[in-house]
Amino acid sequence: MRNLYLILFILLIGAVLSACSYETETGGTDEETAIIQVTNSSARQITSIELKLYQNDMVQASPTVMNADESLIVMGEAVDFEILTQDIDFNEPVVIEAVAMIDGVEVSAGTTEPMELSQGENYEFELARDPELQFREIQED
Repeated sequence: MRNLYLILFILLIGAVLSACSYETETGGTDEETAIIQVTNSSARQITSIELKLYQNDMVQASPTVMNADESLIVMGEAVDFEILTQDIDFNEPVVIEAVAMIDGVEVSAGTTEPMELSQGENYEFELARDPELQFREIQED
């Protein structure tokens, strides 16, 4: 009888751990995130791109993206940033600053005007040179 209780206890623990693991894997859905895509439109080869998300004059999040194989982000290549609900308050305006790592030096590409981000939306920006590195939203025609 004692072995039966032990087996049931082990099965119960396994079921709980499996449910927690599944919740962790499926927890981040598109409704809870905003995707910011940044395209390198300059001729510069970029090691990494960091976005600093400001709300109320404070950095709330600063995700950084680089290629998994540590190769350079070349002209025309786009990288995606997933902004989660725990990163920012989607009810408050956000100012985004882009910082690119070029030849081992951090280069600020500028900031956006205060803007509202919405969950489940995709936003497209580019790093362009004219003549200095600029961070700007891609306008749909």
